[in-house]
Amino acid sequence: MNAKKLNLTGWIISLGISLIPFTADATTPIIRSFKQSEVSGDTGTLQTINVWNGHGVSISFYQTGEIIKRAWIDDPSQILIDTDGCLQGIDSSCENPGAGLIHLRRINRIEIPGLPQTWGTHLTIITETTGNQRQSYHFRVIPADGNPKYSQVAIINNPPTPRRLQSLRVTFNQAQEVRAGVRVALTNQWINSSDPLHQRITSFVGYLTQGDEIQVAADKAVVSMELVNKLIEIGKNPPESPEKTPQIFTGISNEI
Repeated sequence: MNAKKLNLTGWIISLGISLIPFTADATTPIIRSFKQSEVSGDTGTLQTINVWNGHGVSISFYQTGEIIKRAWIDDPSQILIDTDGCLQGIDSSCENPGAGLIHLRRINRIEIPGLPQTWGTHLTIITETTGNQRQSYHFRVIPADGNPKYSQVAIINNPPTPRRLQSLRVTFNQAQEVRAGVRVALTNQWINSSDPLHQRITSFVGYLTQGDEIQVAADKAVVSMELVNKLIEIGKNPPESPEKTPQIFTGISNEI
């Protein structure tokens, strides 16, 4: 082996520690997920994102369908931001800002005049929903040593609020009572199945069976609670003869 090869070998050995690749635990998931409510809004808390040497971390809004409009990182001296689209505040010329993913990567600290040196920094992300509503997300970004624990932070939709069993039972019973009242009204020809009123009552019953509260269902179907209460009363206590009904049923056929 000649002298040049020996010198090269010695140089590689001297850098051996830095050349050893990091390894991640094969059982560790590469995606770390946060529900929207965990990192935004009144219930959100400041979550920490670690970024390792040579192993960047992405923040994805693909699952929520939100469009990232702007992002700030308070200390860019050791964390750089890249995106899958242009953003205001990052790209000098961005006519149509919008991205779905932000990528963070670590660099050796550089001196920025006037910027205090801190170990971590704060990241703010502004998104826009399909309904054109703005949402802000906040994270603490910390450079980390050792093996990477994840590669992506995924923001996911909040799970639907589970309906209480008692509420479902109540709305089901109410729907049954209204149906009974409608049957009585149809039998006695106080309303006609082709009437717009009957169609709205049918919509009201449909909203109830889907789990809506009675007032919410009535508002959606444009049906008054006075009419609903009358139908429930008739369903529970059908009149013995049509002659007695007009006093109870007065006004329903004219309901708008």
